[in-house]
Amino acid sequence: MNEAVQISKEQLQPFIDKVHAEADNIVKYFITGYFFFGLVISVLYDTYLLALIMGSVTLGIYLVGRQLADGRYWFRIVISLLFWNFGLQFILQMRGMYEMYFFYFISLTVLLFYEDWRLLLPAMIYAIATFITIFYLQSSNSPWIASWDNLTDLTYTNLSLHVGIMIIYAILCIVWAKTQHNQTVRSALNHIHMDRQLVLMETNVNFANSISKGELRVEYSADQTDKLGQSLMNMRNSLVDASEREEQERFINTGLADVGEILRNNADDLGELCDQVMGKLINYMKANQGGIFILQEDEVTSEKYLELKACRAYERKKYLEKRIDIGQGLVGQAAIERRTIYMTEVPDHYINITSGLGKANPKSLLIVPLQSNEEVLGVLEMASFDTFDKTDREFLERVGESIAATVISTQTNERTKELLEQSNQMTEEMKAQEEEMRQNMEEMQATQEEMGRTQRELTDKEANLNALINNTGDSIITMDRNYKIVVMNDMVKERYKGTQYENMKEGSSVLDMLGDVRDEWKGYYDRAMHGEELNFIKKSSIHGEDTWREYFINPIKDKNGEVIGVSVFSRDITQRKKMENEMHERGFVMNAMINNTTDTYFAIDKDYKVLVANQVLKDRFMQSNTTLEVGMNILDVLPPEMYDKWKERYDRCLTGEKIILEEERPLNDRTIYTSLRCEPIMNDEGTILGVSVVSKDITPQREAMEQVEKLTTELQRSVSD
Repeated sequence: MNEAVQISKEQLQPFIDKVHAEADNIVKYFITGYFFFGLVISVLYDTYLLALIMGSVTLGIYLVGRQLADGRYWFRIVISLLFWNFGLQFILQMRGMYEMYFFYFISLTVLLFYEDWRLLLPAMIYAIATFITIFYLQSSNSPWIASWDNLTDLTYTNLSLHVGIMIIYAILCIVWAKTQHNQTVRSALNHIHMDRQLVLMETNVNFANSISKGELRVEYSADQTDKLGQSLMNMRNSLVDASEREEQERFINTGLADVGEILRNNADDLGELCDQVMGKLINYMKANQGGIFILQEDEVTSEKYLELKACRAYERKKYLEKRIDIGQGLVGQAAIERRTIYMTEVPDHYINITSGLGKANPKSLLIVPLQSNEEVLGVLEMASFDTFDKTDREFLERVGESIAATVISTQTNERTKELLEQSNQMTEEMKAQEEEMRQNMEEMQATQEEMGRTQRELTDKEANLNALINNTGDSIITMDRNYKIVVMNDMVKERYKGTQYENMKEGSSVLDMLGDVRDEWKGYYDRAMHGEELNFIKKSSIHGEDTWREYFINPIKDKNGEVIGVSVFSRDITQRKKMENEMHERGFVMNAMINNTTDTYFAIDKDYKVLVANQVLKDRFMQSNTTLEVGMNILDVLPPEMYDKWKERYDRCLTGEKIILEEERPLNDRTIYTSLRCEPIMNDEGTILGVSVVSKDITPQREAMEQVEKLTTELQRSVSD
């Protein structure tokens, strides 16, 4: 039953299609037979025309439908109707002979081959409707029916009996169609089930053959299994488990033997021992990176810590130095808790596995404490892009025990060797102390002489430095981080005489005498203390005068880059400030000159960028809906038809040529005449910096001249007349 539930309609469809195809073939013969039967009885009853027309139409509908819709459900409905259409034809040909109703039973029986009770209903309804219609026409004395000489008189009782028989037979056919359909489905299910059993049998045979060949990892290829297949898989799983256990034991024992050999051969050198063991473990376990930390004791604080003794990545030795306190990080945690830590989600940046292609976080991390008799002597850490299985963890824990026992022995040997070397060294040191003391006395005398010479050099350097900072026109002050003045040159002292800052000197606080501006200047100094370099200009009136000074406030740093103070340099820039103001005023004058005229003035640099342009020119461009501003490229705002002409003029002037000409120019709806003057702009050395262009509107003059010429011509004509 479960097998049948799992079989889809798509799997059953081929069997149903086969039934329909066989039924279509049978129907074909019956439809053709009905047609020829109609021709035969047409000879007996002289109904050739009816047989040919009605039979041909019915047969034609069937043949056309078979070509266009063969296999469609609605076409089978049409076939059901066509079957009784022939029955109606026969009744008409034999003029009402009720015996032709036997074709109703034949038609329903043929339709049973489709095993679809729904196809019986159209023929049944059509036949009953035909029977009732003829009875009605007969009972109403229809003249069309009166000529039927084979029509038997029927009563309502006979009508009910005939219709009842037709319905009962239809019901029997419907039941039989359903029964046949169910039998077809069961047969299909049995066939599909048998095919599945054959497939499972073949799968089981192939699976058993693979197991007999030692291929224990082979997959069971069938989607579903039977009892035999399940038993074979259970047997395979048992064999796999046994093989894996044997392989795990071989892996652990072989690894322990190899590591034990390394421990025996390097018991006198802890560093080499750790390095060799680490290299073997990385290679044997196919890990990507690993390290051995050994428990050490600080000679000063007596605190214990873990020191990285060996590290390898991709079977290559890494020269790293690393110290981890007990309890710090995962390594320290494993040491203090005396338990193995295994992680498959390694925190970001905890450890990076580096290769020539880059670096990345490992997929798994295994940290095992090195223990011997409940005493932790170190930690073993392994990282890999693969996961460590239970066998790897068990192997590494047993290796940790072996390493711990060897570390105890190695440390004891190294300590004994170290004590012996210390004893020998102390003896040698005592012999050398007397010679060292004598040499120290000589060195002390030489040091005193060197200190005297150094003191003299420092005095000379200080004198030179004081001369340097005092022979400048700038004011110089340096202070420490407590705002105490360290250096103050003579220019500052001279400038502060007779002011509130007169008592300021080396050693005093630079903030104490600033008065109302204390917070402002303290802000400058604090910014420099934080490493900022300041440069600004301020108005100064210490003596009541109006002067301008430029200040440079910079941090003073030691050789390690730490800020230890601040230097303040300032100089009088009053004359420069006055020159700048004069230049600014001249700019206003120039703007007034070029803007208080009807002529156009502008200048461009060597890159065609506008340096200056008067308002007349800007307004003229604005009449063409174009904006002209300083800094714009003059070529970008020119109309396309004027681009080449004016660029050629600018280029000629940039080579040193002067251009003076008159030309007419369209402006909106009129023509103006201009006098144009283009000249190169040069500096004192004769270098061309740009081009100046002056354009004067001479339209009124030209119009006046034309008017004079016109009047002169008219006057001459009048004189001639």
